[in-house]
Amino acid sequence: MKMSTVVDNNRSRRDRTPSAEMRLRVLSAAGKAFSRASYDAIGVREIAALAGTDPAIVMRLFGSKERLFTDLVENAFGNEEVFQGPLKTMGKQLAQYLMQPFAKAQTTEKDDFQLLLRSAGSLVAAPILSAALHRTLIEPLSRAIGKADGATRAALITAQVLGFSTLRFALGSPVIEAADPAAVERVLASAIQLCVDG
Repeated sequence: MKMSTVVDNNRSRRDRTPSAEMRLRVLSAAGKAFSRASYDAIGVREIAALAGTDPAIVMRLFGSKERLFTDLVENAFGNEEVFQGPLKTMGKQLAQYLMQPFAKAQTTEKDDFQLLLRSAGSLVAAPILSAALHRTLIEPLSRAIGKADGATRAALITAQVLGFSTLRFALGSPVIEAADPAAVERVLASAIQLCVDG
């Protein structure tokens, strides 16, 4: 009888709704996992193990891996301060940001650029990433530009930034690295600013 009570109490603890703290732990673990490997290569079991919990808890919290990924990238691109400066100097600001020194290192924390890069080829993850990118970055930038074709301009600016980032940071361009940094920065700033003003 006493043993039965202990089992019942343990079951009761397991069946409680997981806390907000556990949700944050799972999101943090998912951010790290999806920054290292693609959406299709990461499973709920791996995320649960990184979070120190059971896969059933992850499913109870999010319902599916797709929902977890959606929640993870919901605000992934909206806090990019480099996009929030004055429009008249945006080209220069972005070019300076993109030309700063960097060292390639293995990702151990959530990295929104790596997350985007690694899962962009997934049939499930790509539309989720696109929706988050448009909602949190392109649409606010479009409103800031305030022109009839602001959305197109914002998308072109974003494309330039992502394309340059991919070429320089992900692939490693010997051409860009061998070029005069000031010259690259000047041309890049001009191209981006043309999208803002032109």
